[in-house]
Amino acid sequence: MLLHRRSLGVRARLVFLTLATMLPLVALAGFGIVNAVDNQRTEVRRTVIERTEALLAAVDNEINGAQSVLRVLAASPSLLSGDLEAFDKHMRAALDPSELAIVLHDDAAQQLVSTNRPFGTPLPRQTASEMLDRVVATGQPQVSDLIIGAVLRRPIVTVGVPVFREGRVFYVLAMALDPKRLSNVLQRQNQPAKWTVAIFDRKGITVARNKELERFLGVAAAPILLDHMNRDAADDWFANVTKDGEPVYSTFRRSAVTGWEVAIGVPRKAADGPLRTAQFTAFGGGAAVVAVSLVLAWWLGRAIRRPVAALMISARALGAGSRPDVRIRGVRELEEVGEALRISADELEQRAGARAAAEAALRESEERFRTLADTLPQLVWTCLPNGKCDYLSRQFRSYAGLSETDPSSVEWQRDLIHPNDRERTAECWRAAATGSSEYDIEHRIRGRAGTHRWFKTRGTPLRDETGNIVKWFGASTDIEDIVMAREALTRSRDELSLAVAERTQELAAANAHLTEEILAREKTQAALIQSQKMEAVGQLTGGIAHDFNNLLTVILGNLHLLERNLPLSEARLRGYAQAAGRGAERAATLTHRLLAFARRQPLAPRSVDLNRLVTGTSELLGRTLGENIALETVLAGGLWRTRVDPNELENALLNLVLNARDAMQGTGRLTIETANVHLDENYAAAHDEVTPGQYAMLAVTDTGSGMSEEVRAAAFEPFFTTKAESGGSGLGLSMVYGFVKQSSGHITIYSELGRGTTIKLYLPRLTTREAEVFAETTAPRTPRAATRECILVVEDEDDVRAYSAGLLEELGYEVVAAANAAAALRVLETQPVDLLFADVGLPGLNGRELADRARQRHPDLAVLLTTGYAKNAIVHNGVLDSDVELISKPFSPDALAHSIRRILDARDDRTPQA
Repeated sequence: MLLHRRSLGVRARLVFLTLATMLPLVALAGFGIVNAVDNQRTEVRRTVIERTEALLAAVDNEINGAQSVLRVLAASPSLLSGDLEAFDKHMRAALDPSELAIVLHDDAAQQLVSTNRPFGTPLPRQTASEMLDRVVATGQPQVSDLIIGAVLRRPIVTVGVPVFREGRVFYVLAMALDPKRLSNVLQRQNQPAKWTVAIFDRKGITVARNKELERFLGVAAAPILLDHMNRDAADDWFANVTKDGEPVYSTFRRSAVTGWEVAIGVPRKAADGPLRTAQFTAFGGGAAVVAVSLVLAWWLGRAIRRPVAALMISARALGAGSRPDVRIRGVRELEEVGEALRISADELEQRAGARAAAEAALRESEERFRTLADTLPQLVWTCLPNGKCDYLSRQFRSYAGLSETDPSSVEWQRDLIHPNDRERTAECWRAAATGSSEYDIEHRIRGRAGTHRWFKTRGTPLRDETGNIVKWFGASTDIEDIVMAREALTRSRDELSLAVAERTQELAAANAHLTEEILAREKTQAALIQSQKMEAVGQLTGGIAHDFNNLLTVILGNLHLLERNLPLSEARLRGYAQAAGRGAERAATLTHRLLAFARRQPLAPRSVDLNRLVTGTSELLGRTLGENIALETVLAGGLWRTRVDPNELENALLNLVLNARDAMQGTGRLTIETANVHLDENYAAAHDEVTPGQYAMLAVTDTGSGMSEEVRAAAFEPFFTTKAESGGSGLGLSMVYGFVKQSSGHITIYSELGRGTTIKLYLPRLTTREAEVFAETTAPRTPRAATRECILVVEDEDDVRAYSAGLLEELGYEVVAAANAAAALRVLETQPVDLLFADVGLPGLNGRELADRARQRHPDLAVLLTTGYAKNAIVHNGVLDSDVELISKPFSPDALAHSIRRILDARDDRTPQA
């Protein structure tokens, strides 16, 4: 039927064009994509799964090889017979260079023998013992997850096998493997370079990787892969993103030997390569079809071009106002359009006459409106639906300073409104434009001088037949005087209310400030009184102890001499002397505690490891506490060293433990804890005598009866005790307090009644790395003078001076005595002296200053100082100058003899020989 028609319609031509272009393209592309994707993806997936299973077998073989070595060692006769030294040699001979270590553990995970430590070296307890526990529980070889080795201090995996004795697991033999060894296994499989291959332990942590092992060792698997492994869903193929952000397709397999997962990630770009090939094929074929379709469309377009050109000429003539001569042939629709153009031209001629009459009437109406608006006192305006004013009355332009030729843009209109009223005006306009309310608002409008006045603005919309707004008519009336009167009335009421509120607030603030000042002053006064009391008691006890030490020096020294010179037949007199000596030594201990509280005891600080000190004294403390008190230690790793007198620290720790034992009445749990602590500025401001910084903390916690607030406040005062009479001197905590303060530390008490007590000692961190070597020497007998060496004894106490001089003469030294520094300097000017033995607390020049002056004149002079307390001899934190030695009062004859002999011998060693 179409063949007999003179022309085809546009719709029919477009249908033919679409069918000729799209159907062949869709058919070819669909067939190519489906066929290529199915074949290529199936092949890639099968290859990846086979390689995953091959890698899993290789890793299992590596683990089985390590287990085989351990099984051979487990059957060693030296191990079965308990000869661990011989077994250590056997292990070292069997250790392969690729293996980190072989370690023998007992059934409690304690390391007995390790190839990375010499035999007999103390070994730490295995902290990550989960694998060892499984070996003991199952009696079967086991493999650990990734752990940090207790000795190696690096990430490792361990393989363990049981060693049986008497039918049970007696030892566990473990081998530490470097993760790099497993990574080498992956790399030997010759996987494609772009593939990502990894081994994950049972927790999903990376154990080995074919690339960038150092970066990803110990890192958890990617979230998607980890989720599949946790659900135990061994999917053959799923989309994933590696930890380094690469999109891949992943598959994994779980080992029955280790419980680990071996996973391979193939880049999606490589896997989707077949898809891109298929797409290229499909689009290439489609492009060919499109080219054919374009040729067909071009041919069809030529048939349409001529009638369209004729139609375009007619349309231009109609636009120019002339009558078009439309003669269109060939396309039926275009012929109909040409006919419509001829009809439209006739109608346009009729409408043009009507529009001219309407425009004349509109111009007359607008002229009347403008005349009326210009005569009104209000500011009259009209605007379009979008808010842009298209007319402003003469009064409006005069008020705003706008000439008749100046345009009024939307931005100018916005700036005309006061900044504080713009948002409110915009909201009112939007509500009126949507018809939800009227446009009626009071706002401020700027005049030509830049000042703003209040206006009341109202707007009325003009709508067409459909109800749409076509224009707004409005007027703004000046209400400045009304607003000013209204604000004046409101301001009078508000000012009165504000004045009352401000005065009330000032009185309340003044009262609160006064209350705070009173409380702060009371707290400061209480702290000052307590500090003055402790300082006064400290000065008193220090002075008493110093004088008492001078007396004890004479008493103990003469008792030692008396005991030494009594014949063996005088056993009864020797017993009296020994009893008197023991009493004097107890008195010396009491003065030592008094000096400790007064912070005037001589100290010998060293670099101390608190963990080692606690470990070394734990056995003694356990015996001290008894069987019914459990002793627990919590020692921090990487603990800072501190500089403190270790002997005094042990005494302080023993005092705290004894107090805790008494508080628990023989039953409970005592915990000793160490930690690294930083005391900041806020903490130092809230506590007296605290320097901000880093400290090593030693804490003793008991489960005893605790302290009340009153007892805790007085706990550090000397002779204060809650025990019954004869239960203690009350100097234990006082001594600890003084020792810690003298060591530049800090001590606190935390206690609750019925809940126990914690006492924390904060000792300053030692920042130097210098190693201190302390040599201990023993003297089987009292050394005497080698030659007639001369010693100058300077002591203001007559009895002490006489005792010291007599003792040195008895030892064979030539002795010159002086009562003060001035006499001693005169002696040094008149005769040679080998050693100066002086008291620190001399009147006038003290012993330290005397030694300095004597050294200026005689640089090789040996010096030994003595004191009941080291207040004047201390240079910094209880430390004497390196070239001056100190002996504390009271001293024994042997102690004095050894000190003098050591100093003189050291001087002789330094003196060049002729």
